[in-house]
Amino acid sequence: MHSNRRPAGSRGISLDHAERSVGKTLAGIDAQTSTALIASIADITLKLDASGTIRQVSFGTDDWDTEDILPWTGREWRSVATVESRPKIDEMIADALAGRRVARWRHINLVDARDQELPLQFCVVKTSTAEGLVALGRDLRPVAALQARLIQAQQFMERDHLRLRGVESQYRLLFDLVRDPIVMIGGRSNQILEINRAGTEFFAQERSKLMGESITSLVHPRSVSALQKVMQQVDGSGRPGDVRLRFVDVPDAVMLLVSCLRQGADTVFVLRIDPRETSEQRGDDQMMLEAIRQVTDAVVITDAKGFIQRANPAFMEMIQMAHAGQVIGEPLNRWLGRANTDLLVMINSLAQGGAVRLFSTQLIGPTGLAVPVEISGVSVQGEHDPLLAFVVRDVGRRLAGDTPGSGLPRSGQDLTGLVGRMPLREIVGETVDLIEKLCIETALKITRNNRASAADMLGLSRQSLYVKLRRHDIEGPEDEAEE
Repeated sequence: MHSNRRPAGSRGISLDHAERSVGKTLAGIDAQTSTALIASIADITLKLDASGTIRQVSFGTDDWDTEDILPWTGREWRSVATVESRPKIDEMIADALAGRRVARWRHINLVDARDQELPLQFCVVKTSTAEGLVALGRDLRPVAALQARLIQAQQFMERDHLRLRGVESQYRLLFDLVRDPIVMIGGRSNQILEINRAGTEFFAQERSKLMGESITSLVHPRSVSALQKVMQQVDGSGRPGDVRLRFVDVPDAVMLLVSCLRQGADTVFVLRIDPRETSEQRGDDQMMLEAIRQVTDAVVITDAKGFIQRANPAFMEMIQMAHAGQVIGEPLNRWLGRANTDLLVMINSLAQGGAVRLFSTQLIGPTGLAVPVEISGVSVQGEHDPLLAFVVRDVGRRLAGDTPGSGLPRSGQDLTGLVGRMPLREIVGETVDLIEKLCIETALKITRNNRASAADMLGLSRQSLYVKLRRHDIEGPEDEAEE
């Protein structure tokens, strides 16, 4: 039986046969078509003789500066190449002259007339003419530019990485040098992200055990709600806050200063523990703070320019705001009736006399409801700059309980006391009513309450006098019978 298998080496015979077929087919291509074919394959073409001398240079694209390359004509190819590329050129020429079938593409760097290196990829092919060679070149300048940019970017990344490592080392060194315990926790998880050396000493635990631990597990159960409340205020306002609380296994309460950092969509809270106050001072201060918090009158503390630093719940209720974090850092005149003048008058009074008493104005909340108030204030010296403390008292109920007649001023001092409580037009109206009432009372007194005689004395009709008596709520005996 005859086997259908091909004998060994049949595949090579088929390849040789295919190459001869292709050669016969390409042999019929004219010179113009051959030139176009080479131009489509190569960006630059060098026609060489057997010694490797360049006889002709042709370009497949318009991206070349021909004036710097055409001078290569008549020179040895290796003479216009860099030193590391010359052995490659000799090897490719030798392989082509030896008739080796496989032509490899090699990276060659050539130098133009301006001593600029041109990265190229060449393949040398032997032509049908005696000892004629053609070097087909591909332009690698775009690839080289991309590689240079990639290397530059990598160098930048390495420099940034080294710089960040240096910054991180400095940060950790300074972080551990701070004497106060500092803890950084995640806003959503409440887990400890960072803690300095003073913090580990304060909690008497190793850093590895504290990292990832929830801060609420270290806080005394009675102080957890206070911590959560101040964190909500700081997160809502973006401004620092403080709270006094107790930690587990720590005998005394400490002051905790809370601030926040934004990291993308998450918030990181920075907790700084200040345990330096004595227990007696902490107790007195705690009692004072608790008294201010529970007092029914509003208490506000501002800086020298009137920006709010602290406010008790009574003030928040008076201006109809949810919590103190919404007003910390805001100017007090935002809620005053005469925003452009009231705060300026009070600050000037405090600067001159150190105190202001019973300053009448209004507080206006977000709904526009005006609450008549009296403000008293003092100036106290803070750690660096003076602070202004104001006590705001709601006088709306007291004014509402006054009778219409009793509100009239009786003297010039009373009239000046109305300045600040009401506009000038209303003060003038009150003054006219006062004079009118005093004249009627005097006329009735002179005429012994004879309304007819009093009307004649005042130049009024009896009917007009009766109207004014009812308006001013003036009572007296009935008129005597006219004779």
